[in-house]
Amino acid sequence: MLNHTAKIASVSVLFIACAVLAPFAAAQSPPMDMSWGIRSQMQYQAQGDAAARATAMAYYRYMQQLRAAGYTGPSLPTGVTNESLRASINAANQAGQAYNRAQFDNSQRRSNTAYDYDMRAIRGCTRYVDQYGRVGYAGC
Repeated sequence: MLNHTAKIASVSVLFIACAVLAPFAAAQSPPMDMSWGIRSQMQYQAQGDAAARATAMAYYRYMQQLRAAGYTGPSLPTGVTNESLRASINAANQAGQAYNRAQFDNSQRRSNTAYDYDMRAIRGCTRYVDQYGRVGYAGC
């Protein structure tokens, strides 16, 4: 009889614990909505497309006016050459590479900071720099 009562008491405690902890388990924050970033990228792309279309149409209409006025020569230069196009592509590539490098460097700084905190504050090691500039830890 005593064993049966102990089982009932332990099951009751388990149910009470679940009832008390259930609201905390459900209190997790929902996933963060990042759709605004995609929407803004789409909006900026649409703005760039509209600006490019407007520029192309302005050039096209100007050439139509010249042709209507009797101009028979070649199309007027647009300012876009192989060199300018190559330069803009190279600049975009360099900007992307610089951004990626900055992100990598920032990640390394964060990782090194966490590692340094672990080694010095938690493990009690002493940080040193050898004659080659390498960082090490002693006394761990």
